[in-house]
Amino acid sequence: MKILIDQTKYQSFAGDAIFFPVFIDDADYLSKIDKFTGGTLRDELVSTGFSAEFGEVLWVLSPSNKKQVKVCLLGLGEKAKFGAEVMRRWAGKAVALARERGAKNIAYELSQLSTADNIQAAAEGAWLSDYRFLKYKKTEAQKWQSKKISQVTIFVTSKQKFDESIKDAAIGVLGTTLARNLVNEPANYMRPRDLVDAAVKIADGSKIELGVLGKKELQENGFGAFLAVAQGSDEEPYLIHLFYSGGEKPEKRIALVGKGVTFDSGGISLKPSDKISDMKVDMAGAAAVLGIFRCLTLIDLPLEIHGIIPVCENLPSGRAILPGDVVTSFSGKTIEILNTDAEGRLVLADALSYVAKNYLPNIIIDFATLTGACMVALGENIAGVMTQSDKLMQSLQEASEKSGEKLWRLPLEGDYHDKMKSEIADIKNITDDKNAGAIMGGLFLQEFVPEEIEFAHIDIAGPAYDEKGKISYIAKGGTGFGIRTIVHWLKNQSEK
Repeated sequence: MKILIDQTKYQSFAGDAIFFPVFIDDADYLSKIDKFTGGTLRDELVSTGFSAEFGEVLWVLSPSNKKQVKVCLLGLGEKAKFGAEVMRRWAGKAVALARERGAKNIAYELSQLSTADNIQAAAEGAWLSDYRFLKYKKTEAQKWQSKKISQVTIFVTSKQKFDESIKDAAIGVLGTTLARNLVNEPANYMRPRDLVDAAVKIADGSKIELGVLGKKELQENGFGAFLAVAQGSDEEPYLIHLFYSGGEKPEKRIALVGKGVTFDSGGISLKPSDKISDMKVDMAGAAAVLGIFRCLTLIDLPLEIHGIIPVCENLPSGRAILPGDVVTSFSGKTIEILNTDAEGRLVLADALSYVAKNYLPNIIIDFATLTGACMVALGENIAGVMTQSDKLMQSLQEASEKSGEKLWRLPLEGDYHDKMKSEIADIKNITDDKNAGAIMGGLFLQEFVPEEIEFAHIDIAGPAYDEKGKISYIAKGGTGFGIRTIVHWLKNQSEK
């Protein structure tokens, strides 16, 4: 889909359909559209009772245009509630409506909303909504392709240039699409080695450097917790290390760590059969880091950025770790594993210790589909963030508000720390009760990051995968959650 910015008048548009964003009680704007339609809109408004609630649709024809351009009024809702995310969802809805009508060359009339953030959001909404994972559905893929929208023209009146807005949107969508594809692949096509291949493709011919530790190196370097999770599978585990160098004197050193369990059966603590088929999604944190680094191949930032991705499968077998076993982590701390389905924190513990010890980052952020408890607390659209740094949380929240990817802070409650004490080891991987499950996961990970490093744990268990597709620009399946937020955040870090 090609997106063009046009500063001429929308009245000259000769494509298939033009979409007008309408606020509730915006009589002046409706009068302008009525003139464009040759006066036909007025009768339609009366007969349909169109009120411009968000997502409300009214189609009319424009007799004043020789090509009979289809005109669609698409509600924006209340002006007071408008923001970039509303614009993004509006644009996604417009693409869906255009597909239904067979329109391939469409336009958005955004002259009254011509800001950089709105234009970027509109482009993101259009591109993101055009995604479906149809790799294994040939007939449906052909039908989808036949309805592909070839071009979206965005009409603006501002003299401001929006090239950067469109570029930023394209980069964010590129990384998001990569992550969506990785998450949507079935587990038999997304083994640990396949995530390594994805990292190789990102680094190949780019400014990104890549290092990979195999099983032998992991054993030699003491990745005891990570290897414990991996040992039940025939698949080799790997630690992927992507490196972005922001020049000779980077302003900050940042580490992004992503959980890469390509299939999580729960191990000996086997998951319920009705949920186990969804567990290909447990590498969504890894996919997020890979998506971010795909974006970084196209961005220049004065930062040193490390992407650390531990990848393995968690399966039951005669070699699998048993509930009650004790392992020694990379940090030297011993861990009693009471539940083999609390494996994500074990994998991440070694990865966090590794990057903290060897690269001394200023900030570490991890992304993981860590706990169902986070979904219970925040639902399917919001990720939980756990950090002791108010400054880091504020900066992440600001980036979240721009991307539309929702974050909510959960406390790392010190009073709960004693719940992790083990009778026979330094720490245990689950507590004796089921309370504060998401927070306990964050507290466990915090144990493996030195206090002098700013740290945030982002639990993406809810928004990493969409089972309903209710948001216009997010199809059912992997969402690529977190990529656009962190790209915004990294840009802000380089500016401070």
